[in-house]
Amino acid sequence: MQRADILTGGAIIAMLAFSFFGIQSAYAAITNQLDFGDRGEDVTELQTYFSTTPVIYPERLVTGYFGPLTQAAVRRYQTAHGIVSQGTPVSTGYGRVGPRTMASINAQLIGRDESAPLISSINVSTGSTSASVGWMTSEGARGKVYYDTSPIRVSNIFDVNGVFSGEPTVSGILAQYDGVERSAQAVNITGLSPNTTYYYLIVVLDSSNNVSVSLPASFRTNQ
Repeated sequence: MQRADILTGGAIIAMLAFSFFGIQSAYAAITNQLDFGDRGEDVTELQTYFSTTPVIYPERLVTGYFGPLTQAAVRRYQTAHGIVSQGTPVSTGYGRVGPRTMASINAQLIGRDESAPLISSINVSTGSTSASVGWMTSEGARGKVYYDTSPIRVSNIFDVNGVFSGEPTVSGILAQYDGVERSAQAVNITGLSPNTTYYYLIVVLDSSNNVSVSLPASFRTNQ
């Protein structure tokens, strides 16, 4: 087996680091209860937060106006978090941001982990028809390796509205992985062609779905 160390001197590879919850470093807490028809910064903050979770707010519109789409998103959030799932804004608070809903959302906003795991110590060991890609992360994370004989491309980092869309789309073949969070990872790639250059890229996600992507690199299999 031939071993190719991609990093020297223990340096951390330059990388693209993204967060599933957006590119902001922090969210502001919501300071007022919100009802249908309200406008302002609190509504904007609410919509910005909801826009990072398509299952809650698939429209992802940040307008500063609390209309029917935002109210539907509030109801989905309340149901998903066990706050309330029936009634009206007046009778049960269903569809309005009352004290319980505001406290739940603010706990998510203020206590959120937005730090993407750092990738370091990338190394590749190659055979004639296989390769092993290993790396370290600064915290436990799930790791994926994409590879191909053509340069790897990364896309769909942001959607058409400029909102971060989560894990990016990566070209190439996804190597088999187990989805277990570890700080030391290794992925084995088999079925390669001898004496061939392969490009690869690593994607890691922590328990909060913060994402880091390594810079594309390459290795060559043995003859």
